[in-house]
This record gives sequence, C-alpha cells and structure tokens, in this order.
Amino acid sequence: MDRKIKTVGLLRFSVLTPTYYSERFKTLEDTAAHLFAPERMALRFRLFEQLCLPALTGQTDPDFDMVVLTAETMPEQYLERLVDLIEPLPNIHCLTVGTENHYKLLQRGYNAVPKDDCTHRIMFRLDDDDALDKNFVKRTKRLASGLLKLNGPKTPFVIAYNRGFYVRSTGAETEVFDACERAPLSAGTTLVAPVDHPANPYRFNHRKLAQHFNTYSDIMVPAFIRTIHGDNKSNPAQMGLTHKLRDDQIEPLLQTHFDMTLDRLRAL
Repeated sequence: MDRKIKTVGLLRFSVLTPTYYSERFKTLEDTAAHLFAPERMALRFRLFEQLCLPALTGQTDPDFDMVVLTAETMPEQYLERLVDLIEPLPNIHCLTVGTENHYKLLQRGYNAVPKDDCTHRIMFRLDDDDALDKNFVKRTKRLASGLLKLNGPKTPFVIAYNRGFYVRSTGAETEVFDACERAPLSAGTTLVAPVDHPANPYRFNHRKLAQHFNTYSDIMVPAFIRTIHGDNKSNPAQMGLTHKLRDDQIEPLLQTHFDMTLDRLRAL
C-alpha cells in the first residue's frame, strides 16, 4: 500500500467557547472578560511572538501546516495583530471560529487543511505559550513512517515527546530546568491515524492518551519548552525526573535544539 502522509498541527489562541474554562467561569461573558483582558493578551502575544512562533517558522522541515484557532469575537486590535503575524507565513493559517462545542471546533481546525490524496495524517498539538525543537517535524515524520510499519496502516497511535525544559516564572525569579516526563505532555503530542479517523490529539487528556492509543514515548532529545507563568489554564505538574542538569549543561542544549539561550528565556 502506498502511503501519503500529511502533517498538520493546531494551537488555540484564546478560543472562546462555553465548554472550555467552564470550570472557572459561569458565563461566556465572564470567560471573554478573562481571555481578552489587556494584561493577559500582552502576555500571550509576547510568548507567542518570541517563543512559540519562531519555533514553528524555524523548523528544518517546513512541509507541514499549522492552524491557529482563535475567537471571531476577539477584540479587533488583537485579531488584526494576530493576522498580521500569520498572514505572511505560507504554511501557518489563522482560523476564526464561533462559540460552539470546544472539541468540534478543534476538529474543524484540523479538517480546515485540505486532505488532498493523503492516506494518513500526522496531527500534533501545541499551546501558544510553548515551543518545539527545530527538528520536531522532521523527526516526527521519520518516527511515524517506521511506526506505521509496526502498527499497521489501520491502527492509530500516539507519539509523545517527554524530554524538554520548563520555564517557571511564578516565583521570585524565573527558573529554567530540565525534565523527563513519564506521561505525554500537551507540547508536541502527536496522533498518527488514517485520514478518515475521527479523533485528533485533543480527544483525551494528554496525560491519559496511553489508555486509549498505542503510545510511543521519545526522550532522545529535548523536544519542548513549556512555560509556567500564572495564566496556565491547567496546573502544570511535573510527573517525572527534573533538575538533573546544571545551567552550563542546559545552555548548549537550548542553543542546539531551539536556537535559544537561558538569558532570552528568563527575559520572557
């Protein structure tokens, strides 16, 4: 069987929906007030512009599509700023959506990229305040190709990248530390599936994906930078090994895999 695989990623940039943040806010108006507060938007744009977006545009394999899902009710000045960032990038697309069911909006986002004649899709997820290493797309394609032969063409499976770095700014000083997780994170977690498979990597809580799909965990290289800053929707707990490297060991890894430095991360 000839396989043609398309790689599609999706991230949410302040999506407004009654089935997301519902545990914190009673009304859609309350949720909107939180999402579009000037202080929050300033933080989100800073992390997106200086961390997340450069990681996407700096991929060594640019043959992928990225959908940035956002609210059509986002205040005009923020929506214009987001579109201005994305519009010049041929493989990154801004999709504005209404206030429907959260998961259905995510499905629409992935399906907004034409499937053409592909047989399988590599679907990855990312948050707007995190980053992936510059070989992420290239490495994921290689792993997916090999694992398709192992799992067979009809069985969906997950690739999780469990080694990376955290940037925690909730204390007196910003801390950058290494981690090797024992369960999938949100950053870069990937579902490889036949093109007509209905699920995507947001279908289940990322920590529980191994309960639902065959899951391959890769820790060969640091693959993610995860930020903790007080506006995280979830409580970013570390479930695994942390703080095993000194700063002088972290620095060259950041430069090699992310074109990033400790000083730049701390300045975020």
